[in-house]
Amino acid sequence: MEEKKKIRLALIGTNGIPANYGGAETLYENLTRELSDRFDITVYCSNRQPRKQVGDTYLGAKLKYWPLSANGWQSIPYDYLSLLHAGRYSDVLFVFGFGPWFMVWLMRLFGFRKKIVFNHGGLNEWMRESGKGKLRAGFGHWNARTGRKLLKDKVVHVADNQLQVESLREFFGIEGVHVIRYGADHCAPVAPDGSLLMKYPFLNEDYYVSVARAQADNNLHMMLDAFSKMPAKKLVLVSNFKASPYGMDLYERYNGKYDNIILIPGIYDKRELNAVRSNAVAYVHSHTHCGTPPSLCEAMYLGLPIISYEMPVNHEVTNGDALYFKDADELVRIVEHTDRETLKSLGEKSAGFAHENYVWKHIGDQYADVFEN
Repeated sequence: MEEKKKIRLALIGTNGIPANYGGAETLYENLTRELSDRFDITVYCSNRQPRKQVGDTYLGAKLKYWPLSANGWQSIPYDYLSLLHAGRYSDVLFVFGFGPWFMVWLMRLFGFRKKIVFNHGGLNEWMRESGKGKLRAGFGHWNARTGRKLLKDKVVHVADNQLQVESLREFFGIEGVHVIRYGADHCAPVAPDGSLLMKYPFLNEDYYVSVARAQADNNLHMMLDAFSKMPAKKLVLVSNFKASPYGMDLYERYNGKYDNIILIPGIYDKRELNAVRSNAVAYVHSHTHCGTPPSLCEAMYLGLPIISYEMPVNHEVTNGDALYFKDADELVRIVEHTDRETLKSLGEKSAGFAHENYVWKHIGDQYADVFEN
């Protein structure tokens, strides 16, 4: 009996795999791991992004490289080239984020009829462009509103939480959105050994941890302001500080200025990152515009109690089992007055919810159903 031909699946819109740093890359790596035996997968990658060298295949998928960055202004030609190439060689195109909306509409206008699936990224992700210059903000807003309205019935839509579904309906009139969460079971606790303690001596101490991109809507300034007022409470903040003026300004203002604040400009070794996270007292999450923030799901899966910025989407992701703050003063009150038993209970609830809901095998099956039907 002739073997059934695999559906050719293209994964578009990230820096590619192996995942280096970022939720979208981690999504694509884990989907590839779960689905490469069921689909003929091509992942589009930037060769401007430093990562482990794996050649032209990884986890059973083909890797197609472009000499462009998936971030900044180069993301536009990067996504467009990927779409045009995938449109010729793949059966299903899975696109992350809002960047290629207008190009997809043009492809549809000129008769392209293959299945396109969009993961919408963060909650109202286009709003994040407001802090990145008037031209980019204007393009982001126009591209999102125009493209999504034109395409609302012409592509398949995926959101990673229910609040994002409601947002898509409110802003763009999009119905029939598939809700598929993010996975976190690629993370595991790591006990500090001698080599880790040499590099990260704070692992033997009590500390709070946060992992976030350096952009204003992630409220790193609020977190740093709060801990600058608590010399007895240590904060370890991992971020790509040098990637933006906002991050560079924070690094200049806080690095080495406070004994209790440790700023780490990115940890790209997964074992080291898991060690830094899993040995913390609690995880501080200060994001505002995310959908399901990967770093938050991962912290929950590691069993960390969560102290989160007060936003409906963060309530949804944590299932309400967290402590919530609205400003730096409230964060100070929570950190200084929450006892260990309360934190332990919250951590157990976080782990229970994440181990049930944020699992890649289940998520891969849900995406496979979307791609195949």
